[in-house]
Amino acid sequence: MKKKIFALLFALMLLGSAALAEIAVTKKDLNMNAELDKSVTNILILMQNGERTDTMMVASINSKTGRSVMTRIDCGLMVDVPEAGTVALGDVYHLGDKKSKGFLTARTVNTLLGLNIGTYVVLDITRLPELVDAVGALNMQLTAEEAEAMGTWEGINELTGDAVLEYVTLRLDSDSPARSREYDALMQLLYQGMHSGDLMSMMGLGKKLLASMDTNLNPMTVVTLVSAVQAGDDRRELIVPQEGAEDAESMKALVHREIYE
Repeated sequence: MKKKIFALLFALMLLGSAALAEIAVTKKDLNMNAELDKSVTNILILMQNGERTDTMMVASINSKTGRSVMTRIDCGLMVDVPEAGTVALGDVYHLGDKKSKGFLTARTVNTLLGLNIGTYVVLDITRLPELVDAVGALNMQLTAEEAEAMGTWEGINELTGDAVLEYVTLRLDSDSPARSREYDALMQLLYQGMHSGDLMSMMGLGKKLLASMDTNLNPMTVVTLVSAVQAGDDRRELIVPQEGAEDAESMKALVHREIYE
C-alpha cells in the first residue's frame, strides 16, 4: 500500500514538473508563411510591464513603397499553444524558456494571422527612463489632450525619461484602440538612437539600446526599418480582433488586406 501511495505521489510530482517546464522553440519552428511578399518585413513588438505583456503589435514595413502598418493585437485573445493548450495571448511570452520567449510568441502570432514574423523586439516599459536618458530626451508630438494631461504644451515636446514613462502610460477617453504610445515612443527612441552623432557613436548607442531589450534585431536592420517608418507617408493603424473580423480567418484576411494590398 505504501509503495502504491509513493508511486502515485511520484507521478503527481512528475506531472507538476512537466506543467511547469518552459517551452523551447527555435527560429526553425516559427511556422512562417513562405508565400508572402518578401519586400514587407513583419516585426513583432511586445511592451512588457513587469510580468505582464501590456501591448502586442506587429510592425509591417514595405521597403519598396514605404507603407507601414501597425497592427495591435488584443492580449486577451485566446490562442492555442500546442505545448500548453489554450491560453491568453498576453501569457505566451512567459511560457517560453529564456532563449525561446520571443520565438514562441512569434510562432503563435504567425499561426494566428498567417504571417512570416522572424524578428521581435521586447521592451519592459519600466526601463524606458534609463534608455531615454541615454539619448538625452525624446522629441514627441503631443496632442492637446495629451499635453493637458501631462501639464505641458501641444506639439513637439522634449520628454525626459520619466516624462516618457508618464506619456506611454496615459489612458485617455479619446484614445483609439489601435493607437499605441508605447510603439510611438519605441520608434522615436530607436530613430534618435540610430541617428545621433557620427557613425561609430551612433552604432555604439544602437547596440546599447538593443542590448537592453530582448530582441534578435541587429543595429543596421533597425536603421533601415525605423527610417522607413519615420519617412513614410502611408502609415496605418489596425487592431484585431474587431467587429466583423472576430474569427481567425476574418482576422487573417483583414491583416493581409491592410498590409499587402
